[in-house]
Amino acid sequence: MALTRNTDALAAVVVTLLLAAFVSPVIAQEEAAPLESGTTRELVDGIAAVVGDEIILESEVDEEFYIYQMRSATSGLSPDDVARVRSGIVREMVNEMLLVAMAHRDTLQLDPRELEEEMEARVAELVERHGSEEALDAALAQEGLTLPELRDLYADEIERRLLAEKVVRSKVHGKIDVTWGEVERYYAEHTEEVGQSPEAFLVAGIMLMPKIAEDAKQAAIDRMMEVSALLAAGEPFDEVARQYSDDGSAAAGGDLGTFGRGVMVPEVDDAVFAMEEGEVSGIIPTRFGFHIVEVLGKTDTEVHARHILARVAPGPEDEVRARATAESLRQRALDGEDFAELARLRSDDPATREEGGVLGWFTHENLAPAFRDVIIELPPGGVSDVTAGEAGFYVLKLLEHQEARIATLDEVRENLKDYLFARKAEEAYGKLIDRLSQEIFIDIRTGMVPEE
Repeated sequence: MALTRNTDALAAVVVTLLLAAFVSPVIAQEEAAPLESGTTRELVDGIAAVVGDEIILESEVDEEFYIYQMRSATSGLSPDDVARVRSGIVREMVNEMLLVAMAHRDTLQLDPRELEEEMEARVAELVERHGSEEALDAALAQEGLTLPELRDLYADEIERRLLAEKVVRSKVHGKIDVTWGEVERYYAEHTEEVGQSPEAFLVAGIMLMPKIAEDAKQAAIDRMMEVSALLAAGEPFDEVARQYSDDGSAAAGGDLGTFGRGVMVPEVDDAVFAMEEGEVSGIIPTRFGFHIVEVLGKTDTEVHARHILARVAPGPEDEVRARATAESLRQRALDGEDFAELARLRSDDPATREEGGVLGWFTHENLAPAFRDVIIELPPGGVSDVTAGEAGFYVLKLLEHQEARIATLDEVRENLKDYLFARKAEEAYGKLIDRLSQEIFIDIRTGMVPEE
């Protein structure tokens, strides 16, 4: 349970809102698969549970299960998995109803703006997950739903969830205090456990990508101009693709099949979804080279297209030039030029260039294998030999080195306070649910929840 500048392990367990997740972590899936087409919801009007004066219908559990699938894009669950997920949903709904009953008893109210903001956030999340509003509409249509109907499904669940969160904030979080004295005592008693800080390296780098020679680019453009002329003269697209395309789809006449938004590189994606059926594009440059695309069929969410590609990739001579440039920059750094300024002027890495090439802190575990031995052998301030990586050639500098050690109280104080708060919150939440379970009648009737 180390608390150091190199890990957020304890910060990640802070409970900001115990009910903020859509469903309990016990039912979360590590890997999510797309929602299967043709999946339908059967709403069974039976009673799943009774909590005080409120009932939870089997149909409501089904709706929560459906929303869970929509939000997590999970499908194809086994019967055992379905039972486990539904069991978790019922338990969460019962706990939530207990908190809602307490909210009503204490006359807690919600601001209508909270409801609307949460609704918009939920819909935006679904749009992002599906890639576009059109794709979401299509997925809903397969389920026999519209977006307004999905909003109706969400509405009651959102109101319950926000009321439950309000109770948790008031009755749990609002009554918790963690003093600095508690933090200091915990650190003193668990120093070896919470203070472990592994060996770490602060690294900067200059990255040089092999640049494609202009004459190679121009040759590819000239070839595509010839292709464009052939198509304009009426040559069949598939025959031209078989003869001229450098892509693996050439044997199929350039056919890319049917695909949705976000599948192709952005330049092709933007072009085909703006084109009409039967239209042939101009020359489209991408990181793979130059394309000409024909749209064969189109719906609001999918396109059937084929293309011709003149591939342009760095050749051996381009890699030789990039390595030579990297060697030159390394020598300038060794001769005393400011490494950060060289990175700002010459690095091809846009993510770190403006920061003087600073890549951040790394431990042995999160150093890329290609760089691990290089960095470990460098002294602080040392500059590496030119090293090949996936994106190009790198010159690395070790800015700072920290030996494995026990972090000081000041370094872990804030994270440790958050951790202790989370522990108290979890314990207090459990006690609140236990107390409400004794005060409010509960009858779980669904067979999907095993006896405890």
